Amino acid sequence: MCRAEPLDLGDEGKSCFSGNLNIDITNFSSSWNDGLAFCALLHTYLPAHIPYQELNSQEKKRNFTLAFQAAESVGIKSTLDINEMARTERPDWQNVMLYVTAIYKYFET
Repeated sequence: MCRAEPLDLGDEGKSCFSGNLNIDITNFSSSWNDGLAFCALLHTYLPAHIPYQELNSQEKKRNFTLAFQAAESVGIKSTLDINEMARTERPDWQNVMLYVTAIYKYFET
C-alpha cells in the first residue's frame, strides 16, 4: 500500500495512484472534474472494480459512477453528486478533498 498524506499531492502523493495511469493531479478541483482521478485512486486499492484502461475522459458520468460505486462497495459513502460533478469544470475543492480524505483514511489507516 502507498502511504501518503491525503492533503499532500506532491510527487509522492501523485505517484501513489497515478504512476502508469496517465493522470496529472495538480489540485483538488479541475484535476478531478472528469472522474479519472477518482478512478485512478480507487483502482490502486480496488483494481477489479475499475477497468482503468477502458476509461475515457469524455464519459464523465460513467467514470464518477464507477468510482463512487467502487468506494461504496467497501462502505465509503460518496459525499459528491455525480450529475453536479459531471457538469462542473471546477468542482468545489473542499468537497473533493473531503471525499479523497475519506478514501485515504479507509485504506491507509
